[in-house]
Amino acid sequence: MSAPSVDGFDQVLRLDCAGATAFLALHSHVEGRAFGGIRIRSYATEGEALVDALNLAHAMSRKAMVAGIRGGGAKTVLLLPEPRHRRSALIALAGAIEALGGRYCAGGDYGFTTEDASIVGERTRFFASGDLDDATAEGVEACLCALFEPRTVAIQGLGRVGRALARRLLQRGLTVYAADPKPAEDLPPGIRLVDPATIASVECDVFAPCAHGGLLDRATIDRLRCRLVCGAANNPFADEADADHLHDRAIPYVPDFVANAGGLIRGASLTLGEAAEIPGRMAALPELVRQVIARATAEDRSPHRVAIELADERLETRRDAHR
Repeated sequence: MSAPSVDGFDQVLRLDCAGATAFLALHSHVEGRAFGGIRIRSYATEGEALVDALNLAHAMSRKAMVAGIRGGGAKTVLLLPEPRHRRSALIALAGAIEALGGRYCAGGDYGFTTEDASIVGERTRFFASGDLDDATAEGVEACLCALFEPRTVAIQGLGRVGRALARRLLQRGLTVYAADPKPAEDLPPGIRLVDPATIASVECDVFAPCAHGGLLDRATIDRLRCRLVCGAANNPFADEADADHLHDRAIPYVPDFVANAGGLIRGASLTLGEAAEIPGRMAALPELVRQVIARATAEDRSPHRVAIELADERLETRRDAHR
C-alpha cells in the first residue's frame, strides 16, 4: 500500500490487491465518513485509472451534498484483474476497506457484479448491499421527467443501470431506443435497439447517457436531436468545455451527480440507519432539477456549472476540518 498526495483530497491510496492494482480515492469526509462505489475496468495505464478514480471521487462528494447525505465522497477503481485472480483481488480489496474502520463505505459500480458484491460484502462491514442499480435508475427516471413528460428516450449503454432504466421507462409507456456494443441477453422486451454509432442522432425527447464517462464530446453533442440530456453516466463530458457547448445548443442538461444520486441515497441511507429518509431524499431530486435549470436559465449558464457551485458551497460548510 502506498499513499500518493493529491491536492484537495483527504487521502489517496494505491493498493496491491493480490497482484492487481487499485486506487482508493477519498476526496472528502463529512462526519468522519465518505461514500463511493467500486469500479472495475480495463485501463491503458495506471495513470489513466488514477485520474478516473480522482474524478469520480470528486463527483461523489458533490453527489452526497445535493442528495442530503451525511458523508463525503470517495471512489475505488480496480484495474481489471485476470479472471482467475479476480476473487483474490476482491478479497484483498475488502480487507483494505475494512482496515479503514468506516472512513470509507463502499458499494458496487461499473463492472462490479453480484458475485463481486458477495465476495466483498462477506469480508467487510462497510459495504452497502441491496439493489442500488434500480435505485439509481429510479432517480434518473424521476429527474428526466422533472421538466416535462417525455414520450421517447434514447439510452446510450445497457449495463445494469441502463437496463433497469429502460424497464422503468417501458413500464411507464415510453418508447425506448437503446444501444450497446455488447447488449445483454436479458433485455426488457420492447426496447428498440439501434447502432451504437448512431444512438446520439436518434430524434427523441431525452438522450440518456448510461455508459462510462467521457462520451459526450463536441462531435457527439453536435449530433444530438433531443430536448433534454439526462442519464446515469458519471462525468459524461469529455471536457468541461463540452458542458458549455451543450448549453450553447440550448439543450437543457440534468447534472450527472443529481440524476444518478438514487443509488447513493439508498446505499448510504441504509448504511446510516436512515431508511425512513429514502423516500424524501428521492422525492427531492426532481425539485432540485427544476431549481438548477431555472437558475441556469436565468443566468444563461450551463446547469452543469450551476450544480457544481451549489454542491461545492455545501461541501465547504460541511467538510471535516482535519485533512
